[in-house]
Amino acid sequence: PEQSYLLTDVSTLALATGSAFLFQMGSAAYCNGSPDPGIRTSDYPIFDESPTFVRSVQNASLYEAGPANARFPVVHVYGDAYQVGYAQGVLQKSYLKDFISSTYDYFVDLALDEMGDAVPEIFQELIILGGLNAALDWAAEVTAPYTPQDFYDELHGLSDGSGIDYQTLLRLNLYPELTKAQCSFMGAWGKATAATGHTYQLRSLDFDTDGPFKEFPQVTVYHPTDGQPFINMGFPGTVGLLTGMSASQMGISEIGVAYPDDSFGQGTDDTPPQKVKGEPWMFVLRDIMKYETSLEGALSRVENANRTCNLIVGVGDGEAEMVNGIEYSGYVANPYNDENLMPVNDTWHPKIDDVVYNGMDWNCPNYDTVLAQQLQTYWGNINEDTVIHNILPTVQTGDLHIAFYDLTESNMHVSFMRQAAASEDEPTYAYERQFTRLHGPELFGTPPPEWSPE
Repeated sequence: PEQSYLLTDVSTLALATGSAFLFQMGSAAYCNGSPDPGIRTSDYPIFDESPTFVRSVQNASLYEAGPANARFPVVHVYGDAYQVGYAQGVLQKSYLKDFISSTYDYFVDLALDEMGDAVPEIFQELIILGGLNAALDWAAEVTAPYTPQDFYDELHGLSDGSGIDYQTLLRLNLYPELTKAQCSFMGAWGKATAATGHTYQLRSLDFDTDGPFKEFPQVTVYHPTDGQPFINMGFPGTVGLLTGMSASQMGISEIGVAYPDDSFGQGTDDTPPQKVKGEPWMFVLRDIMKYETSLEGALSRVENANRTCNLIVGVGDGEAEMVNGIEYSGYVANPYNDENLMPVNDTWHPKIDDVVYNGMDWNCPNYDTVLAQQLQTYWGNINEDTVIHNILPTVQTGDLHIAFYDLTESNMHVSFMRQAAASEDEPTYAYERQFTRLHGPELFGTPPPEWSPE
């Protein structure tokens, strides 16, 4: 009886601890601080060489891209949902296992620091792991009725190909549903980009920079049997989409909202809690890139989705020469552009012709002000050079990774935070490091590997 009581008590405490821990991680997304004073530049030229082939398996090929001091994997996968999962699992087995192990170890170490010495360490680890898994299993359960089957099929493929437990992979993919990153988003077209006439979009990811995430960047190019080719930029084994671009000149951005106002209809003192029963937001964004070929289609998909948490979603369409933001929550899906920019505040979030933008959060004056000033300074000449070399270093957004899309040419300019193996003399954050240009037409046109069993 004493042992039974202990296990029950630990189980209950585990769920509470895990849930609290995950939402505490999410609190890192609160809009705080501001860019350092002054103007900064980056003098690194954009690296512009094709990825180099490394190896292949059936339905997948691995390439490497980037300058010698900042290489990153580019994985091509081909087939249906199960096939692309299985192929990536086989191709990236070691990389994926290291990522999952490092991520779980990091979560445990963080929580151990918070718990102190009140409970013996062996029980602390049981509580943390039990709580972490219980919270993620709960998220999987409440979103399951709204999640398309092909996401589960791809995860089963990943599991079978890599030998990693399926439930572990599912938990990893539900983590973003419980904790949101602060980020920035921008789109520019028309008169704002008159020097080139192109349509541009920014997606900067500001997230945990102490953990293992910076050590495991990956760009995955999907060549699905249904839908269209698209790029998923994030981490190994990530089935949902944080950052991406499609073969239809479409781009995606996202900001986790920690400072909403009542217009979201949830998550404030005067509104209901945020919805949790719905389709995970990363899966909604993934299906936009996979299936939609126009801004109109993307907006319709968001409007009709079973949405959950508070976000800002950015969608760009190079063919339509337009980028929209979307106020995204369980209750609303409100698109906006330069004419009805949101949130409305003429002091720190002024309208700029042919530009839509949000810095770090919904209500984030310190970042919005600096971002607006930079966009106004380079208005008419906004392009990859001015954004990468001037705007981003000054606004200091995008510490973990950045994608800047030229949606007219279907090019994607990417940068990642410095990894541990790199020289400490190099700049640390993605916004101050060298960018690599990935040519969409080249990536989308890469043929499947000529493979046969030995």
